[in-house]
Amino acid sequence: MIRGRFVQAPVMHRPPYAIPESDFRSRCTRCKDCETACPTGIIGRDSAGFPKLRFGEANCTFCGDCAEACKAGSLNPDAARPWSVRARIDNTCLSINAVTCRTCEESCEAGAIRFRLMTGGRALALVDTSRCNGCGACAVVCPSKSIEMADHQIKEKVA
Repeated sequence: MIRGRFVQAPVMHRPPYAIPESDFRSRCTRCKDCETACPTGIIGRDSAGFPKLRFGEANCTFCGDCAEACKAGSLNPDAARPWSVRARIDNTCLSINAVTCRTCEESCEAGAIRFRLMTGGRALALVDTSRCNGCGACAVVCPSKSIEMADHQIKEKVA
């Protein structure tokens, strides 16, 4: 019998043009060219030296400069996995706690964040995952750090 607690490894958000993880780790040379090419500075390093996105510190404009700089081919728009990162807002959001704040909505160029008014001067932040592009601009400006950028399973309609 197996006992103990299983801890799920945290998801490592690679740049948006990353090929699947197993191939990515075998091809990436950890040269830092993608990090240097990124105009917003969202690309940092994980503990093994591979590039990862630093959501909450910067946002991604999906400019493609990181993929252009990648000579190893680990960032390749033609072979990249689908970008499934979306914003997720937790209950520490100021608006749900009756403090007026709309910074995430104001920073979202995609118009994916809206607020639903509630009783007691509160408002619930809602993310339209069909509009959210996963850039992370909302997470950068959130004063309570209530926004997490997480993988979102996009469900396809079954005919």
